[in-house]
Amino acid sequence: MSTSTLSSTRAAPRRGLPARLVMTLMALALALHLPGLVLRLFNSDEASIATMAMVINHGGTLYHETADRKPPAVPYLYAGVFALTGNHDLRPVRALGALVLGATAVLLAAEARRRYNSDRVGLCCGALFLLAYVIVFPADSQAASFELFMILPVTAAVIAATRGHPVSAGLCLALGFLCKQTAATALVPIAYVLYMSGGWRAVARAGVAACALVTLTALAFGPSQFLLWTVTGNGGYLSVGGSLSSNLLRGLGMTGALVGLEIGIVVLSVRAWRGRLAAPELWLWVASAAVGVVAGLRFFGHYYLELLAPLSLIAAPAVIALAYRARQVAFAAIVVPALGVTVAGFVPTGDEGIQRFPAVAQRVKAITNADDTLFVWGQLPELYWAADREPATRFIHTGFLTGNSGERPNGSGRPSDGIPGAWTMLARDLSTRPPDLVADVTHAKIRGSQYYPLSTTPLWRTIARDYQLVATVNGVRLYRLDRGDGHASFAAAPLAVPPR
Repeated sequence: MSTSTLSSTRAAPRRGLPARLVMTLMALALALHLPGLVLRLFNSDEASIATMAMVINHGGTLYHETADRKPPAVPYLYAGVFALTGNHDLRPVRALGALVLGATAVLLAAEARRRYNSDRVGLCCGALFLLAYVIVFPADSQAASFELFMILPVTAAVIAATRGHPVSAGLCLALGFLCKQTAATALVPIAYVLYMSGGWRAVARAGVAACALVTLTALAFGPSQFLLWTVTGNGGYLSVGGSLSSNLLRGLGMTGALVGLEIGIVVLSVRAWRGRLAAPELWLWVASAAVGVVAGLRFFGHYYLELLAPLSLIAAPAVIALAYRARQVAFAAIVVPALGVTVAGFVPTGDEGIQRFPAVAQRVKAITNADDTLFVWGQLPELYWAADREPATRFIHTGFLTGNSGERPNGSGRPSDGIPGAWTMLARDLSTRPPDLVADVTHAKIRGSQYYPLSTTPLWRTIARDYQLVATVNGVRLYRLDRGDGHASFAAAPLAVPPR
């Protein structure tokens, strides 16, 4: 069916999005995320954000008493939900995430309806987005991630730009950036649309609005620490660890797997390209989002989620343009894998850290008091969250110190890949209040922690002298502060970087 034929089948839309369409998309979003409302934990990122939220609710400030290489919006959103519910259960956060995705689908549906003058295309676009989102692996799509909360403001920013509202576009883009840094890539389609409609003046207005909001946020947290944790301290994370060829092969494998799962929306997008059904700024949006996927050559599944909003806008008119039988095939290619992956989300899975942390956390909780602090040496932030024990340091995992991080060859990380000045910060944290319990993940061999033994660090001398081994659970060694010998005396001076 040609573009002209498609135009002839469009129904003239009423002013405003029909309420039944909005309710349908919100209900679909909640239904597809039922696994997230049942299971307790999908990935370690959720535990990391939850740990930061715990510290925030105890009076801590991001980047000072707790930190991650991320902007502040999502940890404070988690903290707000925890404060409202009175606990650290992740399911209310995920329910909010499902509503955020539903709101994103509604925005996309309204934009598709405006672009293509069709209620059917609008509904199709919103449904495509929600179905395509859950097709990505459950550990990525069911989690309340940075990407999930970033997609809504980025989508709003692009749509605001297309409707000639540069200030709103800039503010929404800044809000997306404050959820995750890769939102900044959407500046390309936004600038293109604003320049085409209003020239450089419109682009400048959007830029000023975005910079103003980010600057105010930086001032609120302290400009130096905000810049360190969101921009300048990410060099090691973005650097290519291991061989370039192995990273690219892993990327091709992940991309191929997701293309196979998302074959419906991929084929429809190709058809839209060939039929010239989508505007140039939508393809620019896809291309800019792809930069965020490729950055650092890590290729986590959740990195691909930001591609789905523009692809849904691109693919929706191609569905309506298909003949009846072809349209049924297209729907089957999208709905069947979406339902299959959603059902699979009810099956508990996860890496060795996800599988082993509950028993360790239960023991930590049993041998500590509620106001005791914990220091986990290794990559297991789940312990802080599950044991409900506040970290003794701002570092929610020690990859910020060792350079160890995901999707890199085992043991390839170096301290230079961590946060600049991290060992100085650690010394300051531990000297302020030594941890009551130290959990050494080294011997558990979880997420590469075995390549960075605690016994080789400057911390070990103090731990060996002032702490006592009280338990070993699933390979994790627990050292309790020996109060009979007084408080531990961690050096207040900068710690030497351990040799590798």
